[in-house]
Amino acid sequence: MKKIAVLLIVAGLTFSKSSWSQKKLTLSGFIGSGVSFFGGPGAVSKSTYYRSPVPFPNFTTDVDTMAVPYGNKPYTNFLAGINAGMKFPSKWILRFSIQYEHTGGRLDVDSITTPPVKYKTTGTYSRQYDNISFNPQIGKVLSQKKLSFILFAGVDYTSKLAMGDECEFKDQNGQNTIIGYSGGEPEVNDFRVTLGASVSYKKWGIDINYKHGLTNYNKYGTDKVFSRIFHLRLQFAFLDKSI
Repeated sequence: MKKIAVLLIVAGLTFSKSSWSQKKLTLSGFIGSGVSFFGGPGAVSKSTYYRSPVPFPNFTTDVDTMAVPYGNKPYTNFLAGINAGMKFPSKWILRFSIQYEHTGGRLDVDSITTPPVKYKTTGTYSRQYDNISFNPQIGKVLSQKKLSFILFAGVDYTSKLAMGDECEFKDQNGQNTIIGYSGGEPEVNDFRVTLGASVSYKKWGIDINYKHGLTNYNKYGTDKVFSRIFHLRLQFAFLDKSI
């Protein structure tokens, strides 16, 4: 996987000597949103939530947990970051993004188990992650008129910050109940393959990115689980000059 990242960067840096003498540097800020979910054989659409027999807030021996926590239903995510790019006369672009992202996955809660009682219910469970993402990409300009249209491909690596979850369901008395926690450590630092497209007009642009995770989140289970993310970013270039 590391070889892929090196090849992408080297390819972008070696287009031609003349390109290097005429390149343009761009620097942009962006914010965006989208949806994320988990894929793979270990991702599910519904599962059972296990309540700890130890009363709140004493979780010294047991904690509440979802039987299978990786949901394949869409979860709304958020991101913000900075994008640096180099434009070449050959219509190739090399760019690198650093962003904070809040992603996750969602599933339905179909039953609650509080030993020794188990009952059917309706609810939702989400597992959430906060990461810093590093994303080098190579792009090709397909159109450069009033509107610029560019296709991108690259790799993405995340540095884990924190994780949490939230379970909302109806208890046996029909009352709405919300249970969750935050501040945990994500299972893995994710590695992803990315594809994207960008449409820009003057200093403004819109990016669409898909990130296909290759790292298994379910480290201690038998069925593998991978991240799947769609991002839509609104971008503004505050620097665009020849260097």
